[in-house]
Amino acid sequence: MKLRRYAAGLVLLLAGILAVPTPAQAAGAPAGGSLVWLRADVGVTVNGTNVTSWNDQSGNGRNAIMTTPTRQPHLVQGQLNGNPVLRFDGAQSLYFPSPVNPYTFSVFVVGKNSKSSGFSMILGPGGNYPNNQLRWENSTQALFVGTGNNMPVVTSTIGNTMVPHELSATYDGSTMRVYRDGAFVSSHSFTTNSGWTLASIGAWYSSYFMVGDLAEVLVYPTALGDGDRMATDSYLRTKYALP
Repeated sequence: MKLRRYAAGLVLLLAGILAVPTPAQAAGAPAGGSLVWLRADVGVTVNGTNVTSWNDQSGNGRNAIMTTPTRQPHLVQGQLNGNPVLRFDGAQSLYFPSPVNPYTFSVFVVGKNSKSSGFSMILGPGGNYPNNQLRWENSTQALFVGTGNNMPVVTSTIGNTMVPHELSATYDGSTMRVYRDGAFVSSHSFTTNSGWTLASIGAWYSSYFMVGDLAEVLVYPTALGDGDRMATDSYLRTKYALP
């Protein structure tokens, strides 16, 4: 009888341990349907700490890679609410063999700028692809541009970029809305004539680079509705303990 009670208690204890959610589970999940989903806690291939591949979790196979060791960013553990980040020190980048090219879009980035002056690339061009960019313009602003697709230079004052934050934007074909940690910061009206082509992470044509950290990047082919946008914001802000 005592043995049976002990065994039953052990089963309950193990069940309780196994039921404890991981940080990602506790944070819920982003909206489905992304074109690319990169997260530093899953799907990162490393050689030592050098990142050779950042593997797409969307199911679309848009892995970001870098074969040159001196150009590979570093995986740094335990940086954002216990989660790792990819660290770019001003000479590192990854590229998409198959670029992301949404006409309308939603983009979400969790990270921080560590460059005190000048711009720091987040998503940019490479190879023969057009000069399309998302970057931290300085310590308080983000910049979007779509040279070749009629997206104007859009500068949005989002607050301190040199602390961990979530930067997001949606574009529905006529209006782009920019958000910081889920809060609306600016609106911009324009009409594009082709897709916003993003070919690299952390670089502008292998000439200008990011200095900073990235924890998670999501790109969608539509302007998410408020419900899906807020659910994705909530997932990211909870996971990384952002404001």
